[in-house]
Amino acid sequence: MEERLSTIYLRNGQNALQYIMSLSEKYRQIATAAIFECLRLGYPLNNMEITGKAREMQRMKNANV
Repeated sequence: MEERLSTIYLRNGQNALQYIMSLSEKYRQIATAAIFECLRLGYPLNNMEITGKAREMQRMKNANV
């Protein structure tokens, strides 16, 4: 997974692995899933889109528990 993240670049030029590693450990898993979901949906990879998708995914997860 790390090597795949290192080949994905955000709109600001930072690679996805650097972005994930800059986050608190408790947010890394959901942010990683959000990046792949944004890619799947064709959303631009910027902090706002990734954060928004991560929050949406977290809400869905909490609603299903």
